[in-house]
Amino acid sequence: MAPFDLIISTPVDPTGFTGGLGGPNANGHTGPDWFIRYGMDIGGSTGTSVFAAFDGHITKFQPHNPVADAGKTYGAHIFVRAPDDKMGGYYTHITGVPAGLSVGSSVSRGDLLGTIFHFDGIPSHLHFALVEIVGGLPGGTYVGVDNLYDLLLSLHEPGGDGVASVTFNQDGTPPVPG
Repeated sequence: MAPFDLIISTPVDPTGFTGGLGGPNANGHTGPDWFIRYGMDIGGSTGTSVFAAFDGHITKFQPHNPVADAGKTYGAHIFVRAPDDKMGGYYTHITGVPAGLSVGSSVSRGDLLGTIFHFDGIPSHLHFALVEIVGGLPGGTYVGVDNLYDLLLSLHEPGGDGVASVTFNQDGTPPVPG
């Protein structure tokens, strides 16, 4: 498959951004599940807006159920796939998901997905993980993205536009910021 470029923006409103809390394969991001292992914890004050980082469609959605919050699993879970089904993003530790967002909903980069939820003494943050679907769907191979954490943090720097282009190679190698 041919490489493709995707425009990505910060998923956390810069006005509430508090810093990075750990990237892929660190700070508890271990295990066989790509959405944990490749997770990036982007700190934000409780109630900070969380936005779609790229255009896509929601393929999985678990609303926030406060009675189910426990340990490292809390808040709503949203999985967004890019329009071409060649990459996706997983968002969790959020609440206040707008009414009407559900499986099948289309989102545009910058659309509100909810707000950061604070739970049980854990620093408030968005857990965000990216995956490239090499070969696209159906039948593609999920390859976690572990090299964009610093890029995502840099999008919060003052004076920037909060947007970057990333090339996904579709061959299993890490994506390349443009």
